[in-house]
Amino acid sequence: MTPLHDLLLVTNYDIDRIGIAKILDNSMRYKVHLLKPNLIAASFFDGLNSTPIGLIDIELHDMDPVLVAMHLSECRPGIPLLFFARGESPELFLRGVRNGIIGTVQKTDSPQALLRKLDLALHKQILWNKEELKRIQACFSLDPCVSRLEMPLTQRESYVLSKLICGMTNRQIADELSISYESVKVLVQHILRKIGVTDRTQAAVWAVRKRLF
Repeated sequence: MTPLHDLLLVTNYDIDRIGIAKILDNSMRYKVHLLKPNLIAASFFDGLNSTPIGLIDIELHDMDPVLVAMHLSECRPGIPLLFFARGESPELFLRGVRNGIIGTVQKTDSPQALLRKLDLALHKQILWNKEELKRIQACFSLDPCVSRLEMPLTQRESYVLSKLICGMTNRQIADELSISYESVKVLVQHILRKIGVTDRTQAAVWAVRKRLF
């Protein structure tokens, strides 16, 4: 029998734990471990398999979910981390992206969506979608702590990257720059290669984490 993957659910709410556990018990692919946010220790990881996933409720009592995420990463470097949310919180999501959160599981997600997201997280694939990144970017542009870091891109590549964050298509970028669609495709490929990512979503997340624009 294939070993179950460990899901570390950080929440104060038993009803959420019970709901998640019921769904995942039926899937026979994941085992849920409840972690109280104030009782996380490195020793907890000793009995787990090598690829646990962290799922952090954003509605923790008197605790910052981003700080909890950072603590989990210190205990198990490289652990894929997701937020567990009841709706959107772009400002919190912005801080999450900057600190390694790769996406969100919504409390309204279907069992199928939950399993799909966990399966992707298991392989450390970024789950933020275009609409979420656009709303995160809106908060990002208002963030007084933003600093423009040096990056290995030309001025035009930097401009194209800023439009990728906003969810613009290659055709829309081409029209705005008055250049050909093929030229934009080449620029996007140069950007992906230079910053070491494989797709547009990863490029947008990279830019947010680097606090660019």
